[in-house]
Amino acid sequence: MEVIALTLVMSTSFGLLISGRRYLRGYVDKHGEQPPATWMFHRSDDPDLEGQRRIALFLLPFYLVAAVIYFARPGP
Repeated sequence: MEVIALTLVMSTSFGLLISGRRYLRGYVDKHGEQPPATWMFHRSDDPDLEGQRRIALFLLPFYLVAAVIYFARPGP
């Protein structure tokens, strides 16, 4: 179970990283400044940015649940 949770944490971390970077680049290109720290929780008018935001928001619960499962495991 720990291996599956760790694999899920790693893969969703990578997905969140990619989505976040794409959102950041698109936001900076459009607005000329960094997005707010809560970018994932606020809708965007730009369809390209909104797609990246929704992907990140979709991955977030999987990341959190897998992290809890992995870190809540009993010690050796």
